[in-house]
Amino acid sequence: MRRTRKVNVSKFMAKLRKSIEEAGVLEPLDWVLLILHAANGRMPSRIHVQKALFLASGHIEGLDEVLEFKAYRMGPWSEEVNDALEVGRLSGLVSESRSGVLLTETGNSRARILWTSLSERDRKVLSTIARFVTRMSEDELLLYVYIVYGYSEKSDILEKLLKRRKALALSMLRKGLVSVELAAKIAGEPLLEFIKYLRRRGVKPFAAEVSDIEEAREL
Repeated sequence: MRRTRKVNVSKFMAKLRKSIEEAGVLEPLDWVLLILHAANGRMPSRIHVQKALFLASGHIEGLDEVLEFKAYRMGPWSEEVNDALEVGRLSGLVSESRSGVLLTETGNSRARILWTSLSERDRKVLSTIARFVTRMSEDELLLYVYIVYGYSEKSDILEKLLKRRKALALSMLRKGLVSVELAAKIAGEPLLEFIKYLRRRGVKPFAAEVSDIEEAREL
């Protein structure tokens, strides 16, 4: 496992404050609080926080300039998000437990204020992505991101996920998170072959909902 890098909180916060004053944008810690707020105060893991903000960076103007995502062993990873999580935990805004990453009472109060500063569109994007991501297991989320967005060049888990890709695709389809076409792509099978597989499993393709995340792309 990757060792957690020690963060100089004072230096980190000073740097962020300066960047905000100069650029007039929200800092990484604010975005962490916002995505947790959009998820009703909790996400299952740090991986979910990372991937949710990765997805958001493709839909919210300017966010990709605040959070830089690079290929990492578990897909796209942002040092800014990682450091912000550490600062949030050390400053009492965020806590971590077996149940996931949670907003504290103080963090929730700050997040509510930040939420009102966002446009209605950005609030909708964050809410849609948070709802989408939190319904996925870590393996489902990682495979989804790898297949749809790439960032697999440094992965040390992709091969393991690909061995389970059909079952993971079926799980996402049953949850109504992806379309049949995208599920087939995730499963690595031609659409007609995948539909035959669904019929053998007693799954009706038309029963699945179209993914909300696709709607977010059009906002």
